[in-house]
Amino acid sequence: MPSTDYDLLIIGSGFGGSVCALRAADAGLRVAVLERGRRMTPAAFEEMAEGRQPLLRSRGRGGLIDWASTRGLASVAASAVGGGSHLYTAVTVPAPPEIFDRHWPEGFDYLKLVPYYDRVAEIIAPTRVPICLPRTSVLETAGRSLGRTVTRLPLAMDWPVDTARLAGAPETIGLRREAIDWIRGGTVARKRTLDTTYLARAEAAGATIKPLHEVHLITPARGGYQVHFRRWVGGDRFDGSLIAPKVVVAAGTLSTVRLLLECRERERTLPKISASLGERFFTNGDLGALLIGSESQIGRDSGPPVTAWLDDWEANRLYIMESGLLPRMPRLVLAAMRAIGRGDRRRRHKGAHPWAFGVMGFDEEPGRLVLDSAGRLCRVSALRHVSPFVETGISRLREVADALGAVLVILPKRLLAARPTTVHPLGGAALADSPVKGVVDPFGRVFGCDGLYVADGSLLPTPVGRAPSMTIAALAEYIVERLLQRC
Repeated sequence: MPSTDYDLLIIGSGFGGSVCALRAADAGLRVAVLERGRRMTPAAFEEMAEGRQPLLRSRGRGGLIDWASTRGLASVAASAVGGGSHLYTAVTVPAPPEIFDRHWPEGFDYLKLVPYYDRVAEIIAPTRVPICLPRTSVLETAGRSLGRTVTRLPLAMDWPVDTARLAGAPETIGLRREAIDWIRGGTVARKRTLDTTYLARAEAAGATIKPLHEVHLITPARGGYQVHFRRWVGGDRFDGSLIAPKVVVAAGTLSTVRLLLECRERERTLPKISASLGERFFTNGDLGALLIGSESQIGRDSGPPVTAWLDDWEANRLYIMESGLLPRMPRLVLAAMRAIGRGDRRRRHKGAHPWAFGVMGFDEEPGRLVLDSAGRLCRVSALRHVSPFVETGISRLREVADALGAVLVILPKRLLAARPTTVHPLGGAALADSPVKGVVDPFGRVFGCDGLYVADGSLLPTPVGRAPSMTIAALAEYIVERLLQRC
């Protein structure tokens, strides 16, 4: 009888965990993936669209969206088999080479990751929207007027056979169902999520996926680690544990840092984890805004949420990404939005479809993640105002709004400073050459904890500046290759 339950336990099934599961299963290891969320089948999405299942996650219930309870930070994460691939915009791009210039381990650069980016692209297979949608064309025109390039983005999507359907107006079917369609990739296209790519192949190779298993503690045991979890069945909780000589923590940035902090500080099961845990936490420059009243009068389409971004990297280390037109809003709501917006409020355009935009970029102002006296995760920062990056992002959004003849609607700066919002939390368990500078070594191993690895966005010692999913997956490809060499 084996002395352990598995050869490798993986906590989380997002862009890091799914990669590790496939490669380890292909190598013949006994692999289990512990995922706190449920499987998102077409039936599960339909239940959510009809209101028979919650959209928001709570313990024991299968909600997909986790509004993370982190003091000093507003963050959205996914809770499902396939992790963040169910909520991301499907943008699949490598990091800019310049981000590796500082704070990364010695010799760790873009060229080192190129073959691993290639592996990710081979499986996820991103492609650009097969037709040019009107909103993309309008953004390109605005970009030319601003002297900026607009890039049509590679997306992990399955397109309809009749691509002309992407340009058609979506049916008016209710806000809840429209939200589910947006999450899935649009009315007529579907995102290629990890449960259909990496994880499907991992299961075919013998990996075991365990949904609704929420890990809350890791303890040393029998030459490896015992992973303790709460399993939810019909709303009832059952406690359990599994043992393996190697464990990969890939629960997503906030959940990974929280788990490791609890193991080091509250339970003291992993006291040797570096004092750097929680340091160098970044929001990736995330900033959301709406543009209302565009002079272009663009109609809504059935395409994906995102088609393109305006490239302002060389000048300001940021991108401005369009995220689709929202459903038509009541006049009173639009009037209220104009009242708090920035721009010429005298405009009286007929367009009632707000256009969503997001900024991301290389905001190097780090925060820190800590546990408070009650054990809650908190983000703390020395800044009492918005960073220079945010100031620049707001200015660039205002320029885009002016170019489109629209009013910019964005949260007041005091709220952005007090509680920044991110959908790309990064860092807190950074790669480094020593435990003085970070939490894991250049091979993904936690300093002081032999056999314990990290493979998600918490690894990043700097922001990515772009959508980070491909970089997280490439890092996981790199780390699991070295993990297997030690098996």
